[in-house]
Amino acid sequence: MFATKENPIALPTSPVLRASRRPQYVREGVCLLVALTILGQLLLAWQYCSGDFLITSRFQDHSANSTLGFGSIYAVSKPGSPRQQPLINAAKLTSLNITIPLQPRWSEQDITDLQTPGNSALDRGSALAWLGHRNVLSEFLKTRHDTALILEDDVDWDTQLRIKQIPQTAYAIRELLGSHGNGYYGSLESWDIIWLGHCGDFFNAARGSDIPVIKSFIDSAMPKLEELHPWTRDFLKEIGAVKDQQRLVHNSVQPLCTFAYAITRPAAERVLNELAAREPLRNLGNPCKAYDVRLLESCRDEGLKCITVNPELFHHSDLGSEIAQVTDNLGSTQPSSVQKDMTELPTTNIRCSARSGKWQEIRDSITDSSIDAESLVKELAELSSECYIDDFLPHDLA
Repeated sequence: MFATKENPIALPTSPVLRASRRPQYVREGVCLLVALTILGQLLLAWQYCSGDFLITSRFQDHSANSTLGFGSIYAVSKPGSPRQQPLINAAKLTSLNITIPLQPRWSEQDITDLQTPGNSALDRGSALAWLGHRNVLSEFLKTRHDTALILEDDVDWDTQLRIKQIPQTAYAIRELLGSHGNGYYGSLESWDIIWLGHCGDFFNAARGSDIPVIKSFIDSAMPKLEELHPWTRDFLKEIGAVKDQQRLVHNSVQPLCTFAYAITRPAAERVLNELAAREPLRNLGNPCKAYDVRLLESCRDEGLKCITVNPELFHHSDLGSEIAQVTDNLGSTQPSSVQKDMTELPTTNIRCSARSGKWQEIRDSITDSSIDAESLVKELAELSSECYIDDFLPHDLA
């Protein structure tokens, strides 16, 4: 049954924990070991679930790899973008391996070929973004990898993404799919796209009753409920996810924005060659104005099997819209808003920004040459229970 405000989303205790409670008629030493195991599992249940979702120690103890369990990570970024270096710095801080494929210099003919002749709803900025995503999918398909994570170059994430959030999320997705033995995120036949970063997959409680399964877990690296964006906070309250730091995974309903999405090889081939080969022919009352809208439509209407992580793990870092800049300021010689120093702005729904410029301040404050400043800052970023930069003072590490 779907949650209401009176009955928040809750999941039964995992089979592992239930099995561990069965009577064990064995020798005294084994009984003691079982008792200690049960105690440990109960402590994990208290810490990570609070009645919602059990992340067992075999998953919680292991960080994800440098590509977060996918074959590769790619960023969509145009040549010379000022967004690239902060992205690279954030990746280095959190031990992620991100590839930034070189984009061609798109011609006017490339844009025209993408648009519907005589009836296009695509402005120039949206067309260039669409072409950028297609270029990255093409690069992915040149490899032998089965999956890829596609990021936009202005995204931000929590410093504990690889250490804590992705292992929990991957386990929740395997639970959702009922697939633990094949792949980090479950069997590749059971999903096409995972929306890890978006600007909302909102639905009302009545619509949510059509979703067969929603998995929930407590993510201690997530902002508290009242610290989330008001739209996100109100959505979670409406569907009954009223506990602090409660993250959900579910079949996608209407996810929008392609901040970060994982995709399988067959799905990438279909998106590239069929679903988003060009702007779909539509009447004026039903336009497709952007690539992310087309991907949403592909999940909703075209048979792609899509999963949403809600709230999102990646969000754009408030650097301003390059699409709007291209469209509204074509030919302008004024400096782009994305070239301004925006590193101190908070990122929506992200607790501890990997992209914050304060991490460099911490590095620069370490004057003792015997200290490996890079390693120390990485440890502070990834392993601190609180966001260290929130209370950072330059003299702390001097």
